Amino acid sequence: MVRVIPFRAYRYNEAKAGDLSKLVSPPYDIIKGEKIDKLQSMSPYNIAWIIRNKPQPTDTESNNQYTRARDLLNKWVDEGILVQDDSESFYVYGQDFEVYGRKLFRFGFIGLIELEEFATEAPRDGKFSGVLQHEETLPKDIQDRLNLCRQALAQFGQIFVIYPDHEGAVDAILLRAMEKDPIADVTDYEGVRHRLWRIDDPQETSRITELMRDKYVIIADGHHRYKTALALAKERPDIAAARYRMMTFVNMANPGLVVLPTHRLVQNLEDFSVERLLLGIREHFDVDTFENREDMFKVMEEKFNSGEHAFGLFVDDGNFYVLTLRDVSIMDEVLPDKSKELRQLDVSILHALILDRILGIDKEKLAQGTMSGSGYVVYIKGIGNAADEAIQAVKNGAQAVFFMNPTRVEEVEAVSRNFEVMPQKSTFFQPKVWTGFTINKLT
Repeated sequence: MVRVIPFRAYRYNEAKAGDLSKLVSPPYDIIKGEKIDKLQSMSPYNIAWIIRNKPQPTDTESNNQYTRARDLLNKWVDEGILVQDDSESFYVYGQDFEVYGRKLFRFGFIGLIELEEFATEAPRDGKFSGVLQHEETLPKDIQDRLNLCRQALAQFGQIFVIYPDHEGAVDAILLRAMEKDPIADVTDYEGVRHRLWRIDDPQETSRITELMRDKYVIIADGHHRYKTALALAKERPDIAAARYRMMTFVNMANPGLVVLPTHRLVQNLEDFSVERLLLGIREHFDVDTFENREDMFKVMEEKFNSGEHAFGLFVDDGNFYVLTLRDVSIMDEVLPDKSKELRQLDVSILHALILDRILGIDKEKLAQGTMSGSGYVVYIKGIGNAADEAIQAVKNGAQAVFFMNPTRVEEVEAVSRNFEVMPQKSTFFQPKVWTGFTINKLT
């Protein structure tokens, strides 16, 4: 059973804190370096002062970025910068955005879920329910977020989860709430409009809790944050509120639910050879050659729409390539212990047949990959100028870039329900769920 409940969120009091657009922030893991400075320069109350408080050379065990974040939170509450809502509520969260020229609207709701370990087997009776993960996480330390949670005893960033509600029973309640004026309305620097509506009618909140009871949820973004919450709950059994975690829940059938690809830039390999790479690829793939990236992406999309498994490739030899797997049954031999759903994922095929078999990038080498530039594989989100930047990176010394088609939402669901995980960075849900609209204090 999944237990989802309303809560009394702390929210910014704009009368004292100022314009909300200068107070909220992208998730902590995508704000680094100059982005932190830019956000913090917007307002002394920007949430980045808490989620990304910077370490100082004079830091000690009792005075550091985590204790400063704690003190700021308490100060803002004492001064009325942050004010707790007077009744338990769910919060409808809607985002208007544009992808590849298409205007879309994604909505869900913010609430608390009772923490439980990731499900590992189907229930013996009743409907399938529980919390599922969908992809391997890069082995970065959760210590940073755990240290912040230990000191602040509050939850700032969202965990983004999807759940099945094809009948739209929960969405019907959310849509009614959106007929009212929003309690927050912000357009961010990328043009995404974020709006918040509050549901505090006890009948409505109870109905959402009831409707969610027999659902399962799949973590779309925030695996590390969920693991951090589990760790804190075990450390602090004396805090009842630590058994719950704030999340944004979105129906899998929501028409604004978009998954974009994450491309793979290969670098730092010793004895790399374009000729050997293409020779190895031709063992299992048909290779089409193009003079420009536009034709490559067009054919990739056609292959995707026809259900074929295809990748783009650029290696700075004057050509762009589309690689199409001839016979997917080869994956039965390569990953015999995995489900059909996992074996037939594009990312599984690329990782197993090309990155591992041909280039020698095994799990150990993959674990060194980052979004920032080190290791053997750099993960590049398929949006904006990412493709151009990846191509330029190869021209400037990286060895190859493999362009991916997106993973389908139904593929995420199928693999998760088999209690399996995809390779890391298999999905990129766009847009990101921002931080600071609601805060859940544990004490």
